[in-house]
Amino acid sequence: MLKTISYPFQPKSNRYLIPGQFWAIPLSNGQFSCGRVLEISAEHTKHFIAGLMDWCGPEPPTSEDLKGCAILKQGDGHVKMIVETALNGMILGYRDLTLDELEVAYFRSQEMFADDCMLQKGYTEIRPITKKEHEQYLTFSTWGYEVIKFRAEDCFVTKSKYLY
Repeated sequence: MLKTISYPFQPKSNRYLIPGQFWAIPLSNGQFSCGRVLEISAEHTKHFIAGLMDWCGPEPPTSEDLKGCAILKQGDGHVKMIVETALNGMILGYRDLTLDELEVAYFRSQEMFADDCMLQKGYTEIRPITKKEHEQYLTFSTWGYEVIKFRAEDCFVTKSKYLY
């Protein structure tokens, strides 16, 4: 039996996270950026792939605000990331990712040597990676609780050209 989700809510695990949910990230300049749930880990009950949206505004985001916005960066996160970086620690709402043709990215796995590296889409390993793909894709990374906020600050406040 599925529980009906009412917004806003504070997640304690990834059980009620759904790809497309979003949260407001307060910035040091008084603006807000937006984090998004992109994929849920089947192996770890507290992990999900988070996305930093190409959106910034004076008020917390709404579903309509996110219309047509791209994903700037993606990484594996713990639900505590939401609690630590979100306005009041809450998921604010949901917007279906397919409405804006958004999806989890391709990555190279974290293996040390290219010969052992895999091409993966989100959490799913697809196959051994080719040399060209190894150069093309970023390494799948696990973000600390505040990384999404640091990246949002770099992008929208200091306007750093280097968005690691």
